[in-house]
Amino acid sequence: MSTTVVNQPNSQAAPMSLKGVMAKVGQGGGDKQVIVLSVLAVVAALLIVAVLWSAGENMQPLYGNQEGFDSAQIIEVLEGEQISYQIAANTGQVLVAASEVSRARLLLAAKGVKAQLPMGIENLQSDITTSQFMEQARYRHGMEGELARTIMALDAVRMARVHLAIPKRTLFIRKQDAQVSASVMVDLKPGHNLSRSQVAAVVNLVSGSVPGLEAERVQLVTQTGELLSGSTNDEFGMAGLNDQQIEFTANLEQQLKSRAESMLSPVVGDGQYRVQLSAKVNFDRVEETQEQVDPSVVMTQERSSTQTIEGNMALGIPGALSNQPPQQNQPTNQSNNSTEELSRSFDTGRSVRHTQYQQAQLEQLSVSLLINQDAGDWQQPQLDQMVQMVKDAIGFDGQRGDQISISVFTFAQATVPVIEATPWWQMPEYHQYLRYGLGALVAICLILFVLRPLVTHLVTVERKTAAENSTPGAAPVALPEPEIEPEQEPEQPALASAIVALGLPEPGSPLTVQLEHLGMLANEEPARVAEVISQWIGADKRD
Repeated sequence: MSTTVVNQPNSQAAPMSLKGVMAKVGQGGGDKQVIVLSVLAVVAALLIVAVLWSAGENMQPLYGNQEGFDSAQIIEVLEGEQISYQIAANTGQVLVAASEVSRARLLLAAKGVKAQLPMGIENLQSDITTSQFMEQARYRHGMEGELARTIMALDAVRMARVHLAIPKRTLFIRKQDAQVSASVMVDLKPGHNLSRSQVAAVVNLVSGSVPGLEAERVQLVTQTGELLSGSTNDEFGMAGLNDQQIEFTANLEQQLKSRAESMLSPVVGDGQYRVQLSAKVNFDRVEETQEQVDPSVVMTQERSSTQTIEGNMALGIPGALSNQPPQQNQPTNQSNNSTEELSRSFDTGRSVRHTQYQQAQLEQLSVSLLINQDAGDWQQPQLDQMVQMVKDAIGFDGQRGDQISISVFTFAQATVPVIEATPWWQMPEYHQYLRYGLGALVAICLILFVLRPLVTHLVTVERKTAAENSTPGAAPVALPEPEIEPEQEPEQPALASAIVALGLPEPGSPLTVQLEHLGMLANEEPARVAEVISQWIGADKRD
């Protein structure tokens, strides 16, 4: 068994193992043990935090902010399935790892966790004891829920509520004073708005779903209290134009502008001209009916008739005597009545014409052309030709009041913004690798600058203590090598040779001599004596 001389202060000792370091720490005082163990605990905690931080995954919301899911049910299912989650501090959303989003949603669907949508037709279940009032109330509530679900299908709507006011109809009143009305409240998503066409669609959807409900009696309000259905009750919106008319005008201007640009681009060059066009469109709906009469008269029919009536005239006083037959040879009263009728029909020629003019009529065009002076040496004939080309392309009509102008100026040099490349440390794909690298760097720094100096300090302190306790000029003391293979157990002959090497008296010496030598050795080399005793105790335990 190899030995090492340790009585010289400048001698090199073999490096101590971690087991030997822990043994030296255990031999130290109480304060020293507390400090060393505290440092080790801090280092271990920092290593664990670094590993967890570097291995942490990106957390994503499990559902939207206002999708109607109960957070308590979601947390209960996640805890039961042992899925780690977090709660967003600003929104209250449940966050899970990006790799666990799909699995968590499938588990929640299997557990029956559903979005809290408005109740629909499933609320119409009733029993035989339900009153008529409850049936009508449930029917109205179910209709409100179905309409709310339909409105929520729009991309810009996050949540919707519908309230219907349906008066009770009776047979004893001829005219109903109260009319059906509806109120709709929509919760829009951040950054989204409803256009006029969408507002009109929602209003018509609700009015068409309820019998007797007119579109004018549907009110649409946002979550901020803005009334959206005010402009839909009128035929035209702001400035007398609705969305379709504004879109039609914009498309017409863009089409005419494209025609003008297609004519200027080959001559002037791309980017060397500017075209602005404004169109005035009349959207009035005009219907005209005209009736024209021909002044010449034409007889179309002539009819004549003659009627003659002959007979006795009825004379005398009414009564019995007047009713007697006349006597013989008495003259009779004869009368003749003749009527002649002539009828002629004259007709005049006439024509009726009904004209319905186109609703969108172009009334006036205003065109402005700007040419870059640096693009060429432009002369007035060339500019006139450009103007004529543009007139022919856009259908210019001077009688209609169209206007066109052309100007030549030097264009200012536009500063092109330089798009800087995104640094690699700002790219998302490098963030995960950076986390791993920082975690590994922290672990290496802890090992090199904390654990290694601590072990080196303990070994150096022990060496200095051994060198100070050694007596100058004394015989060299040799100890067995501290590292022992786990499979090998120290035998008793090896312990005896170690005792002889320590300078103990010969076996068989008086007890007092042995005790004096042991006391002197314990004062001079307490650490080595403790090591020998610990080996004895270990040997007895193994036996």
